[in-house]
Amino acid sequence: MFKAEPFVTRLAFAASDRPEAQDALKDLTARYGQVPQDQAQVIVALGGDGFMLETLHGNMGAPKPIYGMNRGSVGFLM
Repeated sequence: MFKAEPFVTRLAFAASDRPEAQDALKDLTARYGQVPQDQAQVIVALGGDGFMLETLHGNMGAPKPIYGMNRGSVGFLM
């Protein structure tokens, strides 16, 4: 279990190669900043379903939430 903190101040954004995801990455990091995934309170995956699954798989042992934003082509899971 992860311990909830009162405010989320450390975000890590991960983006697929799709132009929509890269544009969102640029906008979100300019607005909220960016920290490495191992220092983040929340990881935000920008892309499609496959990228969300890849991000979840790559962080299976990390006790932190992963939030997905559909910036891919299908987005069935997102």
